[in-house]
Amino acid sequence: MSNSNKNWFIITSGVAPVYKEANFNSPCLTEVVYGESRRILIRKNNWLKISCEDGYEGWVNSFYGKLSSKKNKPTHIIVYPNKNGLFDPKFPFGAKVTEKLPGTIKITESLGLDQIIPIAKNLIGIPYKWGGKTSLGFDCSGLVQSVLSICGLDVLRDAYQQQEFFAEDEIQFGSAEPGDLHFFGKDGKITHVGFSTGGLGIIHSQGKVKVDSLDPSNEKVNQKLIDMTLSTHSIQRKFRTGKCLPPAQLMAIYSVGPFWF
Repeated sequence: MSNSNKNWFIITSGVAPVYKEANFNSPCLTEVVYGESRRILIRKNNWLKISCEDGYEGWVNSFYGKLSSKKNKPTHIIVYPNKNGLFDPKFPFGAKVTEKLPGTIKITESLGLDQIIPIAKNLIGIPYKWGGKTSLGFDCSGLVQSVLSICGLDVLRDAYQQQEFFAEDEIQFGSAEPGDLHFFGKDGKITHVGFSTGGLGIIHSQGKVKVDSLDPSNEKVNQKLIDMTLSTHSIQRKFRTGKCLPPAQLMAIYSVGPFWF
């Protein structure tokens, strides 16, 4: 079968960066992970423009996978680290595999929102990576998107889009429950997001995935974040009311642009 009839690109490396343009010097928009099947939109030499699950479109080099006439059919997804607390670079957090491996759950299974913080804590120490959304590196919104997906809630890629999605579910900063979202920025522009641990703690990716305090009386307080606090939003309320939309529908509502740090 000729390559022209192969309209799917299956990721066979641990992770593949998705670029704005068809060259390695272009900004990285996001990532696709081992085992994902992405529809090919345009071909240009060794570059493929693909459509991502969350509605993003961008360019990936063919080095990172293989062409196929049909989608991959994974059965399990990597969620947990090994006994040493590490993830295999070949099969990072979020990788989709066709057999049961250590650290996997069935791909049809979702863990529930009460597992947001336990799952996020397994990722503490993973370095920050612009555009990253796996255990090879996370940016702030990539961490939120990836963890929520494992726990059964699909959201868009960028922090400002996530804030828009939860706009109707704003709550008081001090009433945040574990797994709720804190958003940060300047002049009303969202530039950062993280999970509340309940109380005045936060798990987020800033330099690395870490736990910080938002308590001004704590000597280890992250004052920079406190000064940039914009809003807090309830995850549980959104989930209970059944207002979640698939990413493809959400993309029709919100414009795309990489706003995270």
